[in-house]
Amino acid sequence: MTTPFEISARLCAGFADQLRRHGVETSPEQTTALYAALHQLDRVRLRDLYLAGRVTMVGAREQFTAYDAAFRAYFLGADGTGATAVAVSRPVAVAESRSPEPTAGTPSARPAEDADDEVDHARLTPSDIQVLKEKSFAAMDADERRRAAALVRTLDADLPRRRSRRRVRAHRGRHLDTRRSLRAALRTDGEPIRLARRRNPTRERPITFVVDVSGSMAPYALAVLRFAHALAHAGHRVEVFTVGVRATRITEQLRRTCVDAALSRIAAAVRDWDGGTRLGTSLATVLDRYGGHRAVRGAVVVVCSDGLDRDDPAILATAMQHLHRIAHRVMWLNPLKGDPRYRPLQRGMAAALPHVDVFLPGHNLTSLEQLCAALAAVRRRSA
Repeated sequence: MTTPFEISARLCAGFADQLRRHGVETSPEQTTALYAALHQLDRVRLRDLYLAGRVTMVGAREQFTAYDAAFRAYFLGADGTGATAVAVSRPVAVAESRSPEPTAGTPSARPAEDADDEVDHARLTPSDIQVLKEKSFAAMDADERRRAAALVRTLDADLPRRRSRRRVRAHRGRHLDTRRSLRAALRTDGEPIRLARRRNPTRERPITFVVDVSGSMAPYALAVLRFAHALAHAGHRVEVFTVGVRATRITEQLRRTCVDAALSRIAAAVRDWDGGTRLGTSLATVLDRYGGHRAVRGAVVVVCSDGLDRDDPAILATAMQHLHRIAHRVMWLNPLKGDPRYRPLQRGMAAALPHVDVFLPGHNLTSLEQLCAALAAVRRRSA
């Protein structure tokens, strides 16, 4: 029995929803990948559909059993009979729908959507993109946050580099490789015909985000975490800490390929999300635990906070002075700076500002682009 049916965005999104019911976390990016993979073929057999879904929608071997159950339930039905061939329509059309999305508070995995982020991005005109880039994260609705998240994934940073202490083989270098030169001389009766060299290669400096997750920073913290996730999965060395009532290292949670799954794990790990602010104490805790780690020493540290701190300003000033001494550069993103009338007169911000190398707004996509430009400028100065 064959029952050909049409591959559509709605069908792929429905399958993703079925997978989530069986405990397999999926994201709109994975749904888009399945949709694009199936449209590479004019006619897809059931086995092709099964394998394409397993490659694009499953992130761990332990989920294969749940994936098989979801596939049988969605495509074969309860009686085990279903389609053996799938017709793919041309041209590709994506049906647009709107699904409820979480608010700008605690991060969580958003529900399945028929319209994928890449298609939505393609539909935006240059003027629409510019308006979206200038709009504050706090003022965005659910649809605008989804489109902004797609734009955040396109950002990349040119990070500064430093010379490594470990030497490697090289055709040309400042240092003589004595051992290799002597071994080569054995082949020429002890006469060193060519001297081997070694050099110290350069490697990219780590970038560390210290993100304030207090109540006033919730929408901006989510955007910065998405940006950090994009950098981490672009191959950069990224460390991330959240600060509020306490300090929490969330670098491991951010390693998940799916950004929504990563945010869900962060929500479970960060106990003080949307709480109070003890910025000075939290930052001092990070320095006490990781002051000698590559996450801080010699790294580019980006602090994202509005500076509204309930701690004694002297604690924050001492911590920032220590941070400025051991880090390569200290940058501060303050969403309040997006207002032209803003002046850093709060006690916490006034205490931290003398120890900050670059002070930028952090309220919209344009400010994240300015951060990328500032990182590139640091690299040029270092070179």
